[in-house]
This record gives sequence, C-alpha cells and structure tokens, in this order.
Amino acid sequence: TIFYFAGHEIAAVVVLCGLLGAAGMEGFLDFCLGCVFYGLGIRFGLIPKYVYRIYTNIREETVEGWKYKFLNSGAPRPTPVDNDPNDPASLKYKVRTDEWTKDDFHLVRNMQVTYFAMPLSLAGLAVAYKLASGPMASSHDRTDVMMPETYFHIMTIIAAIVFVIFLTLYITRLGMFMKKCSKEWDCPLRSPSFGAISLFLMLFAFLVFDINHEGQQRAQGMLLDLDDDQDDDSWEWFARVLFWIGALTHIMLTLAKFGEWVGKRLELEHFHATWMMLPVGCLVAALVAPIIPAVNEADGMQLPLQGHSDATFDSKGFQNYEMARFFFSIGYAMWLVLFVITFFKVCTTHNSDDRVRHATWIWVAAPALIAIVDYNLCMTRGVLLDHGGVNMGLCTDTLSMHFFLAVFIFLGLCWATLPYINHFGRDEWGMNYWIECFASDTLAAAGAVYYSVYGTYSGEVFMVLFLVVATVFNFVATMHTVVSIMRRRTVFCPEIKWGPLSFMKLTHEAFRAWIPNFTKSLTDMRVNDPASCQTFAASFYEFMVLHEEHAKHEDEVIFKTFNDFWAEHGKKWNDDHDADHKLIDSWKVLVNTILHPQGGADQKQSAIQQLQRDMPPFVEHFLEHLQGEEDHLNPVGKRYLPLELQKQISRRVWEITPAERWEVIVPYLVNNLPRNPQRVRYLKTLCWAMPERAQQIGAIVHRNVDSVKWEMLRIELPEIVPRGAFNWRRYY
Repeated sequence: TIFYFAGHEIAAVVVLCGLLGAAGMEGFLDFCLGCVFYGLGIRFGLIPKYVYRIYTNIREETVEGWKYKFLNSGAPRPTPVDNDPNDPASLKYKVRTDEWTKDDFHLVRNMQVTYFAMPLSLAGLAVAYKLASGPMASSHDRTDVMMPETYFHIMTIIAAIVFVIFLTLYITRLGMFMKKCSKEWDCPLRSPSFGAISLFLMLFAFLVFDINHEGQQRAQGMLLDLDDDQDDDSWEWFARVLFWIGALTHIMLTLAKFGEWVGKRLELEHFHATWMMLPVGCLVAALVAPIIPAVNEADGMQLPLQGHSDATFDSKGFQNYEMARFFFSIGYAMWLVLFVITFFKVCTTHNSDDRVRHATWIWVAAPALIAIVDYNLCMTRGVLLDHGGVNMGLCTDTLSMHFFLAVFIFLGLCWATLPYINHFGRDEWGMNYWIECFASDTLAAAGAVYYSVYGTYSGEVFMVLFLVVATVFNFVATMHTVVSIMRRRTVFCPEIKWGPLSFMKLTHEAFRAWIPNFTKSLTDMRVNDPASCQTFAASFYEFMVLHEEHAKHEDEVIFKTFNDFWAEHGKKWNDDHDADHKLIDSWKVLVNTILHPQGGADQKQSAIQQLQRDMPPFVEHFLEHLQGEEDHLNPVGKRYLPLELQKQISRRVWEITPAERWEVIVPYLVNNLPRNPQRVRYLKTLCWAMPERAQQIGAIVHRNVDSVKWEMLRIELPEIVPRGAFNWRRYY
C-alpha cells in the first residue's frame, strides 16, 4: 500500500505477488513459507524465547490434534437401540462416537440445507457485479461503466453450477434420507435456510432476464426501463418462470414458518437471526418483480389518478408495481420485528455456540436490500404517475438512509470481530461463514446503486470498497470450501452436536487422558522412593475427588433426571458408582498407610503391592463404565431433554459441589483434556448455563494452569478473564 500511494507501482506489484505466492503455497500445497523463515529466526537467535515459547509448549499437542482431525479413526458405525420396537414412544437412540461423526464424509447423507448459502452468496456477488457493470445513469449525467459485464457473467455461471450440484444432492437426499430432511424442516435454526433455495431462483432470474438486451441505457435513476417495447424473448420467459417458482415457494415458506412460530412454544434461545432469511427473500422478490417484469402486461393507458386532478398513472406496469409492494410490505414488517427480537437475544444471552453467531450478519442484508427496493419502487411510482407524483428527493433520502444503516450494522459487526471482543471468528471454518459473504454482497449491491444515484466521490469509494470486500469474502470462503471437500472434513460431514450437558462426555475424556500417567505413577511407586509415593498419592487424590463429585452429579442430578423420563434406565451405572466408592475408600486407607511417616516398611510394601494388583482391573472396568454411560445415557440428554432443562441440570450440578472441590475439579479437567478445543468446549458448557459465573470459573482456571494454556483459553473465551487479569471486562 505504501509503495502504491508513493508512486512505485512496480514495487507494489512485486510485494503483492510475493504475498499471493506465499498464501497460495500454504493454501494449496500445505507449505508455510513464513514458518521456514520463522524457524531460521529461532535457529540464529533473532527471535527471543518468550516469543516462540507457546509454539514449543504446544507442538506435540498440535501434531496430535492434527492427526485426530484429519486421519480416519476407524470408529464403528452408529448402532440403533430400541427398547421396545412395538412402542413408537419407547426409548430409542443411536450409539455413536464423535470419531465416527468427524470421519463421516458423505455427499448425499450429509448434504445440509444450510449449504445453499454458498450458491446464494455467489449469486449475490454476481448481482453486485451486474449493478456495478451497467451504465451509471442518473441525475449527475455520468455514463461510465465501472466493471466489465464479463465479471458478472462468470459469477452467474459459477453460481448456477454450484446450485445445480447442491440441488441435485439435496433432492437425492430427500429421497434416500427423508427423515433427516424432515428434522431440518422442524429445526428452528436450520429451517429458514430453505429460503436460500427460493432466494437463489429469484436472484438468478434477475441475472438472466435481460441477457439479450445488455448494455442498453436504463431509465434515469432506475434499475429497469418500463418503456422497453422490445418483444419478449426466451430468456425473459425463463426468468419469469424462475421468479414465480422462487417467489411462490418463498411466500408459502414464509407463511408456514410464521404459523409455526405463532403455534409452537419456543424459548428465547430458539430465536435465531437465520429467521431473517425469510423477510430478506421477500425483499428480493420485491426487487425482482417489477424489473423482469414478473407479469407481461399489455400496453397501458394514461388513466386519471383518483384524488389528483392534475395527475395520471400508466396502467402498464402497475400490476408488477403492486406485486412488488406486496412483497415489500411483508419483508419490511418482518425485518423490523425480527431485528429487534434477535438483537435483544444476542445482547442478553450467552451465544456460547459459535456456529449460530454467523447468522447475525444477515442483519446487514435487510436494510441494504430495502435501500435498493424502496428507491426502485419510488422511482417506478413516478413513471407510473407520468411524473405527476414523483419526489426525487424522497426517493434518494430513503436510499441513503437505509444504505447508511446497513453500513453502520456492518461496521458494528466488524468491530465485534476485533481481538479484544472476539465475538466472531473463534470457531474453525464451516459453511456458516457463507452468511457473512451474502451480507457483504448485498452491501456491495446497495453501494453500486448509491453511487449510480449520487455520483459523488464518497459514493464511488463506498462502491469500490464493498465490492472488494465482497469479492475477497467469497473467494476466501470458496477456497476453504474446496479444501474442506478435498480433505473430506467439515463440509459434507455432520456437525458434532454439543450443549450444556456436554461436560459429562468431556469429563470422561479427561479421565481417559489421565489414566496413562496414573498407571505409570502406580507402576513406578517404590517403598524406598518417597517422591514416587507422593506423586502417586497426589494423582490418586485428584481422581478420588473428581470421581466422588462426578458420581454425585450423576446419581443425584443427571441420572435422576434421566430416570424420571425413563424409569431405572441409569440403574446399572448408579450401582457401579456404589461399588466403586467402596473400592476407592479401601484404597484411600492403603494410600494413607503408604504416606504415614511412622509406618513400617513391610506394611507400606504390602499396601503398594495390593494397589498394584487391584487397580489395573479397576481401570479396565472404569473405562468400560465410561463408555457405557456415553453409549446409553448421553444420547438421552441430547435427544429428549430440552435446552432449558439441560441448563437447569448444569446449574444444580454446580450448586451441590462446594467451591473448594471445584478448585480441584476444573483444573483437573482443563489440564488433562488432551486438546485445546476440548478445554474450550468444557468451559463453554459451564458458561452457557451459568454466564454469571464465567469470571469465577476463569479465576479458578487462571490460578491453576500455566501461562501458555491460559493465554490460549483467554483468546477463545474472553468472558472468563477474571478481574485484574489482562483484557478483563466487567460483567454487569
């Protein structure tokens, strides 16, 4: 940038090409050029140790995490369990592992309706290119073409290819896995994404309706020419067919979901910004209807306008205008209501699941589209009234008002992405990132219309800036999608579901990671080596506390709730806890004998031998116990317990354990979970149910983990930073 503005264009191009080359090698060849120079800096002492300490501390964990994520685990296929096949209301679930979920790559079975955000975003970018490529005709008499038409042609073709592939996959899925599609329709988070299909059809109709008439001058300040008397052609009819399929489907979807929202009881956490996909679709219909036009009207007549003696209106085009107003009124009203509700929800709830945060970027799309649609309809009204009722100032005012509102929301969401807030971008790449792309597309399209109307330098800056942002967003998202498909991860794989009760499974994972070290300390214990005895005793004490409290959580709260739903379903594991408590109590006596300063060597040796003999079989039994709970009890919580009840269980679990015990439990879990995403998710499960205790939990972690681990957790979970630590913020 400095080279460019300093007039050294060649130097700027060289630097830019070097950056693109390095990024391309890392993205496509998995070769990090920066890492090579970083390693040379360490080797020659140019980089101080405190800079790369975090890398050396987590290198082994990073390597193991990569292997876990990208290498197949060979996990068994899910096994269905049906307690009573003759009773449709009996307990039914699947025994499934997270390893199977991450490895399950299937183009049809895992083709999710939310994936249609990709072709929708690509089509949105094509629309922005089209609006920027046409003659900029307006009151400022500029007729410069800002972007070649080839750009939007290419984007239209790419979007159409992706849409056809995804639609074919989803129709196949509908035939082969109808139950999965039905679940998506019922899901309050996913179901509005069906609107992305109808949205694409309407946008594509806008892109192709005038292929045979491109380059013609549009009416002054408008996106269409109502005076175009050219004969209809096949592309116009094709566009009309697509529009009517998309518009009718979308309005029926909107009606169906509106009725479900009214008729079904939902909690505040079930309200998602994805619901705004429906009013956004109505706004797109309002934009496209008069432009195609949707109705091929005959030549109109100049008729007097009732109540205005000096004004007339042209009956040609009025049906399309009226239809656009119909869609616009629905979209505008729903936008206002849903924006208020979802804004309130985002501000007042914890938003622990990063995957649902991306949907809030749809807030940008609605006012950006309203800016275009309202201006277009206002100008259309003037043409219909034979210029008797047009108010140019009013039309441009509504355009600028809603455009600047969209810009404000966009910048506000960008601010929430900054590191000290870190609201967006915490999670790894997923198809939900395409929502940001579509939002930037609508803003770029509104910027192009704004510049076509005002023709100011600031308007040109807005248009170019948002076109660049939208292009970069879509390019990066496309590259991530392609790489994910090549690696058979994330895309066309089921999402790993988690919620407030996921701390159960994560506690088990910490137990599993602890066992090798515990077994080694047991084997290495010698009567003539007090240090080895102390090491084993410390490890045993942590396990004893955690086992006691975890069993209490399950017996008194979690399994009790499961048993309330399904009588004695957890009895086997309750009985295991009772038997295990007796064993652990007997081992506690032996450990105290080993540590007693005045105990005899023979007694200590006998205690050590007994522990080394009895504990290995217990470890095998304990692992089977954990797996049994995960196979047969965890699915009950996921499948049958509502979200609010899960949060209540988490809060009750916290309340029945004294604070001094949590001072042992939380660090034990954080330090023993093998991968950082697991640590982050464990803390999120607690904060989801108890956001008011986030800083209390953070203080426990801060006191009991090393600085490297804390820094990694702090970045992912800024809300847990306790008072006095770096980046603390008051929780009101």
